[in-house]
Amino acid sequence: MAWRSPTTVNATEGMDSFIPYISEVTNFWFGRMVMIAIWVIFFFGYLNTKEEDYIGAIAIASYVTFVLGLFGWIFGLVAGLDFAIIIGAVIVGSLMLFLQKKQY
Repeated sequence: MAWRSPTTVNATEGMDSFIPYISEVTNFWFGRMVMIAIWVIFFFGYLNTKEEDYIGAIAIASYVTFVLGLFGWIFGLVAGLDFAIIIGAVIVGSLMLFLQKKQY
C-alpha cells in the first residue's frame, strides 16, 4: 500500500494536518503505543507511591488514559476502536474500585 509523501503535508496548518498523517502511515499503531505507554507510566507511578494498591493503580491509569485518549481521538491520533477499548478499561477499573472490600 502506498502512502502520501511527507512533503504533501501542509505544515503551516499546524498539528491538525500532521497527526492524521502519522496515524495514516502507521495505521493507528503510533497512537496505540502512546496510549499504552501513558497507561503503564501512570500505573507504575501510582503503584510506586501507594504500594500494594493495584486496583487503585488500574483505575487511576485508566482515567488518565481516558482523558488523554479523548484528546487523541478528537485530533485523529487514536482510532475509534482503540478509544472503545480505553472506555472498557475505565469501566473495568471503576467496577474494581467500587466493588473492592477494604477494612478501614
